[in-house]
Amino acid sequence: MKVYVFDGGHGDLPDMNHLTPDRNVGKPITIPVLFFLIDHPQGLVVFDTGVDNDAGDPFMECDPQMRIDRQMRRLGYDPANVKYVILSHLHLDHIGAAYLFPQATFIVRRNELRAAWWPDSYEGGYNFDALLKLRGFDYLQPPGDEPFDVFGDGSLVCIDTKGHTEGHQSLVVDLPESGKIVLVGDAAQVLENLTQKVPPGVCWSSQHAVRSLEKLRHLQAQGALLILGHELSALASLTLAPYYYQ
Repeated sequence: MKVYVFDGGHGDLPDMNHLTPDRNVGKPITIPVLFFLIDHPQGLVVFDTGVDNDAGDPFMECDPQMRIDRQMRRLGYDPANVKYVILSHLHLDHIGAAYLFPQATFIVRRNELRAAWWPDSYEGGYNFDALLKLRGFDYLQPPGDEPFDVFGDGSLVCIDTKGHTEGHQSLVVDLPESGKIVLVGDAAQVLENLTQKVPPGVCWSSQHAVRSLEKLRHLQAQGALLILGHELSALASLTLAPYYYQ
């Protein structure tokens, strides 16, 4: 089994307060957008897809060659062969290129689908135009608070990390050589969320977010490598594609 970590481009935010509510007001920050490919003996799995680089984005550096399908092809993988696409949640920077995998089965928490299609008035992260492209796809919809073992062998387990959104999930990958890696998504967007237990920005429930952060901190204490959703400083120490964890 191999896990590829892709750098999907960087975005400039004028205010870090967007990621750490009530802190760092007025402090600009550059964030990466990450997505992942897992080459499992039972099939290819994508975790999050980043943005659609061809569509352009006002805060993203959108080099078309960084789009997920093109990075996969450069490694010799055909996007049409992806078996599962696991989405941490349905905000635009995590699903922008998901429409490129119409043949895959999507794994999204049931309450996340409901929240995205009928969001509360204060929700600002969902984009109807992007969601509409995914409307007719095939979905597995795990219940909101249960772990979901993708292949039934313990190697890929989706865990409930709600808080940032109502149906947020993270993925625990258990590798023979590298050990456990947790693809966190936006349950912890930047390091300060994790170390200080600060709920992430655009947060559905701060109480649930802190519970999820405690769960992630426990996994880290047990030796797991946590890859956060938007922590730029982590890129220097991560193994990025074309290299991989195994």
